[in-house]
Amino acid sequence: MNRQEKVYPSLGLYVHVPFCVAKCDYCAFYKETPSHQNLERYLCALLLEMKTIHDKRTFDTIYFGGGTPGILSPKAIDQIIEVLHTKMHKFPVEWTVEIAPHTISVEKLQHWKAAGVNRISMGIQSFSEATLRTLGRKQTPHQIFHAYELIRSAGFSNVAIDLIFSVPGQTSEQLLSDLSAAITLNPEHISTYCLSYENDTVLKNKFGEGSDESRDCDFYEIVCTFLETNGYKQYEISNFCKAGYVSLHNRNTWLMHEWIGIGPSASSQYRGLRYTNIAALEYWANGIESNSPKRTDIIELDPKILAIDEIIFGLRMNEGIDMAKNPYDSQLSSFFRDLCDKTLLMREGSKVRLTHQGRLLCDAISKEVLNIL
Repeated sequence: MNRQEKVYPSLGLYVHVPFCVAKCDYCAFYKETPSHQNLERYLCALLLEMKTIHDKRTFDTIYFGGGTPGILSPKAIDQIIEVLHTKMHKFPVEWTVEIAPHTISVEKLQHWKAAGVNRISMGIQSFSEATLRTLGRKQTPHQIFHAYELIRSAGFSNVAIDLIFSVPGQTSEQLLSDLSAAITLNPEHISTYCLSYENDTVLKNKFGEGSDESRDCDFYEIVCTFLETNGYKQYEISNFCKAGYVSLHNRNTWLMHEWIGIGPSASSQYRGLRYTNIAALEYWANGIESNSPKRTDIIELDPKILAIDEIIFGLRMNEGIDMAKNPYDSQLSSFFRDLCDKTLLMREGSKVRLTHQGRLLCDAISKEVLNIL
């Protein structure tokens, strides 16, 4: 067993499916158009890449993200699962598949369920037709409710949904309406994201910078208060869940454990390296087929990088971080005392965590941590 395995026994697998019928107006992620040729090219290379995984550990978590994994046909699902099962020493504790409401079918859900998937994450973003149009989302509110019924009918007892807030034209009353509709569905997990205006997106070109920090904070307060009041406990800045339904895959990532990413643009943190597969279907596939994977942003991980990232991501989680295990406690002690004096941080022995007010300023606090270190 190598050094990385001894230090980080947990192992996750992330499978990226880059296909979208159309790109949402706010999205800056890499995507591909789902043609028959592209899907076949992707599937053949993905199966080859999957076969290159050689690790005696089991996958604690598996996550199919995108893009739109729900776009895969039942036949493609079965082909992927057949190879994946040869790499699984036992079923993961958590196996998630992201699904968009307009791509769901009973047959696909049955195939995922039979394969061992036990968690579905559905990108809703809003229940308002007007807000969905502003975001460039392709689903309708009717499709959202119908898709959710299909997921539950298929036997999935762990369902996560995503919402976006502070959308242009959205009022606080509309946000509350979205939140009310969300808890009516009664999912186990809710992620909420403040809309960001990314470069080279339709939304940025249309609205410019668009964001209003004061409005964003007000809407975030509404989200936190409403969800906490209605039984969804916040465990990370953007994530809320019922008891026992924390996203294990994401939490392991935030804790700087290991994961293998496969598919174009998928990132990995594995065996002392952090890297990202090239975000180009053809180039990625050629690399896999020639046994010469094309990767970018390759970083050799050392204790300093991992320790700093542990702080940055640890501060995002409500549980915080135990600085007794981190070599930078003394360098940050004065800064942390100052945050405590401003009631932005709480410290109990070696454990530090941001207060609610501190989480509102998490990005600024993280930047200061980086400046100090």
